[in-house]
Amino acid sequence: MARRHCGVAALTAAMLAAPLVAAAPDPIASRIDTYRELGASFKAVNDGLRTDEVQPVLLAQAARHMRTVAQAQYGLFPAGSGPAPGRKTKAKAEIWRQPARFKAAQDAFAAAAAGFQQAVGSGNAETMRGAARKLGETCKGCHDSFRTRTD
Repeated sequence: MARRHCGVAALTAAMLAAPLVAAAPDPIASRIDTYRELGASFKAVNDGLRTDEVQPVLLAQAARHMRTVAQAQYGLFPAGSGPAPGRKTKAKAEIWRQPARFKAAQDAFAAAAAGFQQAVGSGNAETMRGAARKLGETCKGCHDSFRTRTD
């Protein structure tokens, strides 16, 4: 009888653990989702800055999100999440082959995101526009070097 209880306990433990294993996040899907959300924030910023009367509260929300992503980006490219047969990613292998160069691009983005958030806090529309351009340049620079083109 004791063996039967041990077997049931082991089976129950395995069944409870199975969803945890299945629910483990896919690093590529997480990365894609994060950058899509970042793109939506950047679109909101660009749209907001094209108007004559900027909305500082909306821009502050987007700036906060961008800064959060900038801080989280360092964990979005774990080893083993690069290009491989059967794996759909636009991340180039150079990310893992040239980690110092990639980290420098990440650092540039993080600094620009912090600068943009500070610019939004200034309330000056021209300062915000300039900081948004710098932020966009860091995105473009990283995409040019570390992301495959989409044609």
